[in-house]
Amino acid sequence: MSEPKKRRLLDGEELIWEGRPNWRAYAGMTVLGWALLPVLVGGVILIMLAIRKRSIAWMVSTRRIEIERGWLSRRIDIIELWRVKDVEFIQGLWDRMVGVSTLRVISQDAQEPLIAIHGLPGDRGVYDQLSNAVMTARQQRGVMNVAQ
Repeated sequence: MSEPKKRRLLDGEELIWEGRPNWRAYAGMTVLGWALLPVLVGGVILIMLAIRKRSIAWMVSTRRIEIERGWLSRRIDIIELWRVKDVEFIQGLWDRMVGVSTLRVISQDAQEPLIAIHGLPGDRGVYDQLSNAVMTARQQRGVMNVAQ
C-alpha cells in the first residue's frame, strides 16, 4: 500500500488506517493493462490506473474518515464517525485471491451518503476497529437509530 503523507490527528484521536489503493485493488485492470501493453492500449490502461491510484487517499481514525481526492486539484471530505449509520466489509472472490477488501460506509451525509474504500488489507482488522469506533462515537454523542 502506497502511504500518503501523515495527517495531524486531533487530541485523543487514534489512527486506524491510512493509505491509497495499490495495484491489487485494481488487479484485474492491472493484469489486462500488462497483457495489452504490446498493443499500446495496455499502456493507456496502466497510465489511467496510476493516475486513479494516486488521486485518492483515505485516513480512518477513531473520530473521522477523511477522503482526499484529486490529482492536479485537491478536495478533502471528512465524515465524523458519529454520523455513520453502517459499515460493511466486502470481499469478492477476486479480492480474496489478491488479498484486498472494500469497506462500504453508509452515513447521514447529504452530499455523499455512501463511500467505498477500496484496497484495504484482506483481513477484517480495519473493519472491526472502524465498527467499534463508530459505536463508541455514536454512544458519546447520544445518537440513536430511528426506524423509518
